[in-house]
Amino acid sequence: MSKITRREFMKIGAGVGGLIAAPWSITSARAASALAGSQLKPFVSALPVPGNGLVAATPSGLNSYSFTMRQIARQLHPDLPATPLWAYDDGSGLAGQSGLFGMVVNARTGTPVNASFTNALPAFYPPWIPVDTRFPPLGLSVRTLTHLHGGFVAAASDGNPGVQPLGFGAGGAQNVVYPNQAPQQRATMLWFHDHYMGNTRLNVFAGLAGTYFIRDAIDTGTAANVNNLPAAPYEVPIVIQDRLFNTDGTMRYPVSTIPGVNWIGEYFGDTMLVNGKVWPFFNAEPRVYRFRILNACSARILTLTMDAVPLWQIGNECGLFDVPVPMKELVLAPAERADVLVDFRTFAGKTVNVKNQRIHAPFSNPANLLPTVMKVNVGTRVTSQQGNAIPAALAGGLLANLPAGTTRRFITLNEVGIDTAGWILTLNGEPFDANGGPTIPVNATEDWTYINLTGDTHPIHVHLVNFQIVGRTPFDAAAYAAAAPPAPFGSQPIDPAPFVLGPMQPAYPEERGFKDTLKANPNELTTIRMKFELPAGVKGLQSYVQHCHILEHEDNDMMNAFHVQA
Repeated sequence: MSKITRREFMKIGAGVGGLIAAPWSITSARAASALAGSQLKPFVSALPVPGNGLVAATPSGLNSYSFTMRQIARQLHPDLPATPLWAYDDGSGLAGQSGLFGMVVNARTGTPVNASFTNALPAFYPPWIPVDTRFPPLGLSVRTLTHLHGGFVAAASDGNPGVQPLGFGAGGAQNVVYPNQAPQQRATMLWFHDHYMGNTRLNVFAGLAGTYFIRDAIDTGTAANVNNLPAAPYEVPIVIQDRLFNTDGTMRYPVSTIPGVNWIGEYFGDTMLVNGKVWPFFNAEPRVYRFRILNACSARILTLTMDAVPLWQIGNECGLFDVPVPMKELVLAPAERADVLVDFRTFAGKTVNVKNQRIHAPFSNPANLLPTVMKVNVGTRVTSQQGNAIPAALAGGLLANLPAGTTRRFITLNEVGIDTAGWILTLNGEPFDANGGPTIPVNATEDWTYINLTGDTHPIHVHLVNFQIVGRTPFDAAAYAAAAPPAPFGSQPIDPAPFVLGPMQPAYPEERGFKDTLKANPNELTTIRMKFELPAGVKGLQSYVQHCHILEHEDNDMMNAFHVQA
């Protein structure tokens, strides 16, 4: 098992000069002229859905999938030239037909999936992808590392840079096993995306992401499901991303104005894409739909509304709730998912606007306001009554209710040197170190409290585990920061109890189930509870990471390791 620190990454990059040379300069990345999103007319493209634009991956064998990552070109809007994209190609010739986000894997609880990911991308990053060569260990050479977000897997199949720091270069193949083991891996919507250290933000920006549905005997994904939930064509993935474009069709990734720095603190676009198309429309019947929503933005927190349409959240990242939860808006940080019943029954013949509203307290995100997401044209005729109701309860659903952890850990969220060449974000004040972090006995239950000392909400993703959000406690962040110098991850920062300003507030109603990504808000202590299990048959020390899922933050350097001892 190879482990490496960020400082060692720099030494590697310095020692392979032939690999970090490239046939273009950073200035060439700025050559294409920018296109304002307002120049693209909304609602002219249909929303890609399964069977019509979204492609179900074709197995290469019994429960096996072979993906080749390659550059393709797709038209994301009728007024845009074809956009170069990086896609997971399953060999069917249909890679990413929807555009930026087009591949769906269908799996089943209890049936392992074997997958391979072969890197057939360009040897070096093209001009439209501006690399900051301070970060990745092999400079401008294109390397990949696929992670199943929310997967309950052995460390060797996790796709995290603490275990595979150099990823996979040209022609390299990553082979993984996704056990889909019950009860940890319930029916839900996961997603897979690139996780190469230092360039995660750029590889995902280029298109390396797809959805991964797990089904089980209760939530089958067919009309014959225990809870009579809407099934195809009334179950619809909704994957939301924001992007900037150039007039030549390339996607635009801005670079910093700080001398010697290309990395920017957060990427925010001026154009919304849903399932890979710019501001699409969706033709719906006046009935109940099941929307499986993923915030796949790099940094933007979404606050979604659908005019006055009734919404009922029935699950999140880790499967169904025990009961539906009525919602007026859906606040989703990057990587969070919401399983939502959308009731169009009283909207026959009307148009419904899916909008992204201005963010509000306690959430904090510096994104520009980008209100338009998509449009739903509701027809007047219902062709099927299957799943056309809101259930009172959900068989097989869970209320997260773990026993108190036997160990408590504190983790500070820090931002240092803002707007300088040394700008960095950390956990407990330390850059990423795959050898650091605590070692936790298998099957132990622990409580972790995130102490946010920054001004932003950070979506924290913990690999391997599903966790319960215990609650959030207001505290005096400035006083704590003045009294508590950062402590290395694995050692304890000082207890924030003396700085608490009020009682712990319970988890949000939409957090009643288990999660794999949490919102750590400024001026709050966010406490989660998790049991550190491992897949059947996995032995020895297994290493994983936790990190902020603002992709620019995890690249620099808001990530750290933990280890589970079997």
